[in-house]
Amino acid sequence: MTTAAPEPIADGVRRVRVPMPEGTGLPFSNAYVIDDCDGRVHIVDPGTPTAEAQAALQAAIGDAQVGSIVITHLHADHAGGAGALRARTGARVLLHERERAALGRIAAGVPAPDLDAWGVPEDRRPELLAAAVVPTAPAAEFVDEVVDGVLVDAQLLDIPGRRLRVIGSPGHTDGHLCLHEEEAGLLLTGDHVLPTINSGLGLGGPTDSNPITDYLASLDRVAVLDTGALRALPGHEDPFTGVRERCAALAAHHLRRTEEVAASIGATVWEVASGLTWTGGWDALSGLTLLSALRQTAQHRGLADRRMGL
Repeated sequence: MTTAAPEPIADGVRRVRVPMPEGTGLPFSNAYVIDDCDGRVHIVDPGTPTAEAQAALQAAIGDAQVGSIVITHLHADHAGGAGALRARTGARVLLHERERAALGRIAAGVPAPDLDAWGVPEDRRPELLAAAVVPTAPAAEFVDEVVDGVLVDAQLLDIPGRRLRVIGSPGHTDGHLCLHEEEAGLLLTGDHVLPTINSGLGLGGPTDSNPITDYLASLDRVAVLDTGALRALPGHEDPFTGVRERCAALAAHHLRRTEEVAASIGATVWEVASGLTWTGGWDALSGLTLLSALRQTAQHRGLADRRMGL
């Protein structure tokens, strides 16, 4: 794959299209290279750990000193290359405190999905059990010697000359974060808000709360930042405007899905999910995408039951 040259996004901010492995369904993830006033660069989401991906990122960085590596969430296509980049540059790896806590829960063991309760046919169970640990597979690399520090809501990143603020945005994973630079009118959204894709929810290990409830609250938290000139820099696809409208559309999608699930009283999760509309169609889902669809259906059922007082 030929990787495009770094693309200037704003003053001191460049996007790098980091190639993703074939078969993932997306051609690239976005890494962002941010200059500080001391001549260093700071990397947000260094991408996958493959040699091709890291070569693309290194070509974009060149000989610049890397001041920090910030991860929006722990999935491999965003965080997988952080360890290698840290080893090459000595830069600190930072992520949200809730994501760091999630790593601890993952290390303690991720419960297998309750396929009996979901009513999953026997012939589809092996692929779902095999896929259950895939979203959190990079967690094994993020042991204490790799993660150097945690970030908290409203914290300003230590990037001299810039004011990038941490916005906690749980939902996609429990400790997902966005980064907001009000003065520049920029919002780095990771996988929280993408221009056309509806991100999967609850893909960061066990949680104490319903990821859909968390996600809806996070959409509200991000939407209010858009006063008309905000530009979103997503983890996939291309930068876009209209963050408030996109957040409203995503919220409406999930609320509509909850209503659809609530109307299927007595059906199993498998039966409900198979009757819903999915991008690419239900029959095309397998492995991780199928597991994500079933988990989200179960989450919508939980939200619907709570709303009905069940």
